[in-house]
Amino acid sequence: MVNGQPKKLAILGGGVGALTSAFEITNDPNWKEKFESITVYQMGWRLGGKGASGRRPPYGRIEEHGLHIWLGCYNNSFDAIQRAYREIGRPPGAPLATWEDAFKKHSYVVLAQEFKGEWHPWAFNFPTNDQIPGRGTPLPTLWEYIGLTIKWLNEIIGDSTFHRHLQTQTDTPQHKNAFQWIKSFVENANIDITLGLLSLGEDILNVLIATYSRLDPDPKNHNANDHSFVIHLLDELKNWLSREFKDLADTDLDVLRFVIMMDIGATIALALLQDGVLFHPQKLDSLDDEDLRQWLSDHGALDISVNSPLMKGLYDLVFAYHDGKPGIPNADFAAGTALRCIFRIVFTYKGAVFWKMQAGMGDTIFTPLHQSLKNRGVQFKFFHKVKNLGLSADGKSVASISMGKQATVIAGDTEYDPYVNIVDLDCWPSEPNFDQLKEGKQLQEQGVNLESFYTTWQDQDFTLEVGKDFDEVIFGISLGSIPFVCKELVAANTAWQGMTENIKTVRTMAFQTWLNKDLSELGWESESPVMDAYVDPMNTWADMSQLIPRETWPVSSNIRNVSYFCGPMEGGIPPQTETDTPALALQTVKDASELWLTDNATTWWTKDVNKDGGFDRNSVVDIFYRANIDPSERYVLSVKNSTPYRLNGGQSGFDNLYLAGDWTYNGLNAGCVEAATMSGRVVSNALTGLPILKDIDGLGDV
Repeated sequence: MVNGQPKKLAILGGGVGALTSAFEITNDPNWKEKFESITVYQMGWRLGGKGASGRRPPYGRIEEHGLHIWLGCYNNSFDAIQRAYREIGRPPGAPLATWEDAFKKHSYVVLAQEFKGEWHPWAFNFPTNDQIPGRGTPLPTLWEYIGLTIKWLNEIIGDSTFHRHLQTQTDTPQHKNAFQWIKSFVENANIDITLGLLSLGEDILNVLIATYSRLDPDPKNHNANDHSFVIHLLDELKNWLSREFKDLADTDLDVLRFVIMMDIGATIALALLQDGVLFHPQKLDSLDDEDLRQWLSDHGALDISVNSPLMKGLYDLVFAYHDGKPGIPNADFAAGTALRCIFRIVFTYKGAVFWKMQAGMGDTIFTPLHQSLKNRGVQFKFFHKVKNLGLSADGKSVASISMGKQATVIAGDTEYDPYVNIVDLDCWPSEPNFDQLKEGKQLQEQGVNLESFYTTWQDQDFTLEVGKDFDEVIFGISLGSIPFVCKELVAANTAWQGMTENIKTVRTMAFQTWLNKDLSELGWESESPVMDAYVDPMNTWADMSQLIPRETWPVSSNIRNVSYFCGPMEGGIPPQTETDTPALALQTVKDASELWLTDNATTWWTKDVNKDGGFDRNSVVDIFYRANIDPSERYVLSVKNSTPYRLNGGQSGFDNLYLAGDWTYNGLNAGCVEAATMSGRVVSNALTGLPILKDIDGLGDV
């Protein structure tokens, strides 16, 4: 309250973090007792930030920033979007009437694996379950994650068959010594297991499971010997794996995959115990001073594991490459943050490991959020560009916000209507609705991109003043913009200086194809895939053909497949004065896309060939290119030694300023929708006086 009166809240930016904070604040039906008004200021014509999508005439083509698929472990995100769908109350039978209509389970994940000069699909068909994302039991503890990892290793070895008859090293002293130690341990510990009937690896895992299950669920009650036995067993498992299979892995692809999975899982469990992470006050954050691959290597992981598609797929997932340069020398993913992501993705997903949206992300996510917030009384100011945050005289709070009004609605007292209707669904267009704007004709004729950092369009400058236009501010614009719009704050606060210097961002790029052949006709004979770890830079491919019914292509176009591709992109942030930057970047995307289609498409699309054996360009009906180069579009990385520099969204260092986005310290600390949602909830709790952890799934666990 300001002098006993409700406050005015300004929210800068309309991405996931910003909108989540507004959504959670206004979830209280009495929110106006605390806030006189809540106003979202959004550059350009649409919401969504890095998740914004648009529709392109004449057929409502969906155009994304990249590939967006939600993970089944996104509990906070699913909880929010489910409430938004219930609130807007679309009638039965309407497009995307419910969240179950808007999302569909996806379980088939493929890693591209090169073996002896040829590419092979390494397929994982994750089992589905009956759980609903957004609801359920608390997340596992770190000790429980170790137990789940051991159980997973036992499932891998149980599902394989070749290991039972490859006992080539049973007469070695190492093998005999290991067996004798395990036998003595079982006898002394009174574990009821008969040894020697299975392979040594299976014996070890059976003893591991029995040992783990006998220990107290709370590791605080363990003694030094408890963990030393588990460590020794895991070490013996890794030794057995190396003795029995390492050489065979050079010639047998199935053996190679078995070794990679067993070695990575065993090394993770072993290394966590060796490093004493269970007893460290910062838990997994304590490992963030080292890159995951290096951490695994330091704890004895095999090179074939560290350099495997499993690792590359994880790094590709979060664009974890310095300056967008793919390859191991540039790969950087903080070990603790990476492990947290692995554990949640593999062990905590609900329903399915992935959930595919059934329209563009803007249409699926930001339309219901926008509509529910408007219904609650939140105001939206489109075409309002943030230019500078000014500090008070004492440097303790935000006193002014310099803005640029990019365009004006023709009917002054009428709000801008941001939607176009495609197949009875409110969607965000790829360009403004020019007919509503006084400057519409000029913007359209000049091809002005109001979202571009490099636009030469002249705004109408004005200033928001504290006490008059706002009292509190939520900064929801992405990290890359801070050096340009928060110069005073960075100069005045060492924590902000550390944040901007140590938390890195990266360009990304994407392209989409509309093809006149379905997957089978292209030559892909398996299920609809989400593929990762393929040739850089466009290392990720997903079949998104479920979107075809949401577009309006004529029958003559014969659209049979829609595929999305993305990857990291090299480059920094050139000065705003270099206005040819967007065109140069787009050409880079076109070149990378052409390279993928010409040199790499037929590896998987084996039937989509022309008479010369190359890729058949005639199968491409349409194509869209995207270069994410602007400061606010750059993907936020989780590089080693950066976690301590993340600021808590409720503790910005300035009295009336709050921070929302996946770049803040949010408990997940990786670039994704879930991290941004968690950040938005942190801000909501801080602004409404609730405990910081209230109703945030996974914040402060491990």
